[in-house]
Amino acid sequence: PYIEGRNVSFDVAKKFLVGYNKDNKTITFPVWDENNHLVMITERSINEKKFYIPKGIEKPVYLLNYCEQMNLKTVAVVEGQIDALVAWSYGLPAIALFGSGTTQKQMNIINKSNIRNFILMYDNDEAGRNGARKFKKMIDKNRIITDIIMPIGIDVADCSRQDFYNILYKNDLLFLVNNYLTNN
Repeated sequence: PYIEGRNVSFDVAKKFLVGYNKDNKTITFPVWDENNHLVMITERSINEKKFYIPKGIEKPVYLLNYCEQMNLKTVAVVEGQIDALVAWSYGLPAIALFGSGTTQKQMNIINKSNIRNFILMYDNDEAGRNGARKFKKMIDKNRIITDIIMPIGIDVADCSRQDFYNILYKNDLLFLVNNYLTNN
């Protein structure tokens, strides 16, 4: 119920093997690297905004392995895992960076990917805007970047389906959802 209440569809949660740890009362997210190796399982409390990420593991890029398997050329870039799952639920494939701070390792992985177009949907706060600027500086110059400024106080996970589509429409990107839904 928690994950569906956060606008993540059952099909998307199932596709990405989102689970529940009843002992910790947390949602679990298996995270694979770009070579499809399980590198960690992160958790998010259902009772408070608290995340559990194993220590000592460099942040990979959440869901990039699926994007590569599907040979996607366009994806949204978001901060959090739930943001990415909501975007997928609404028909726009997304990757998440585990926060607004992008690492050099993450950018090396992204720059080696086959993805050509990135739609930045960072939170509209100081950390998110700084993260978007950093991403744009670190991405290979042969990639296309569209930087969407989200409404203040709203991230992708906060959006209703209609709000999400309105944001894409205002940025002339709604066609991406239609293309993805038609082809998948």
